[in-house]
Amino acid sequence: MSAPLLVLRAAGEADFVPLFRLIEDRRPAVLALDGFCASGKTTLASCLADRFGARVIHTDDFYLPADMRSDERYAEPGGTIHYERLKRQVIDCLTAPSLTYGVFSHEIMDIARTVTLPKTPLTVVEGAYACHPYFGNYADLRCFMETTPDEQRRRILTRNGPDRLKLFESRWIPYEQKYNSAFHIKENTHILIRT
Repeated sequence: MSAPLLVLRAAGEADFVPLFRLIEDRRPAVLALDGFCASGKTTLASCLADRFGARVIHTDDFYLPADMRSDERYAEPGGTIHYERLKRQVIDCLTAPSLTYGVFSHEIMDIARTVTLPKTPLTVVEGAYACHPYFGNYADLRCFMETTPDEQRRRILTRNGPDRLKLFESRWIPYEQKYNSAFHIKENTHILIRT
């Protein structure tokens, strides 16, 4: 892919107006919102839900259940989520009148409940690994979000505390970087957003 259609530096909702205009002009049915942790993906997805009435599916709802966690699985780029279930329950059902999927719970390390979402003019698949090549070319627009390492660290520390920050730095951030490098996710995006 050539250079992104749009590169944004965003510090607040007003900075997303060019993206909102692009969505209004192109009227995509599906937007994949990938990127590094603490870059603002969930916040932007919430804005899109408010502004466009979009249904939002979070990749965080597709963590691996305990019985799928192994060194081999975690060694796969993008293997930290149950991408097979995400494809089966969401990606393959995007044109259906509604979709139903299970929501993962860290408390029980398995699916705790199901959610049914009706079809809306815009669907946002939000979270790290949303552009995994396993899903094929399902999204009309692909966005990638990032922030500086210092700002990422500050946000994780504020949001999750010092113990969780250590886990992010030792585990989750390297997993996301490995996935991005292996599949060139950032380079193959339509919209690059730096927060």
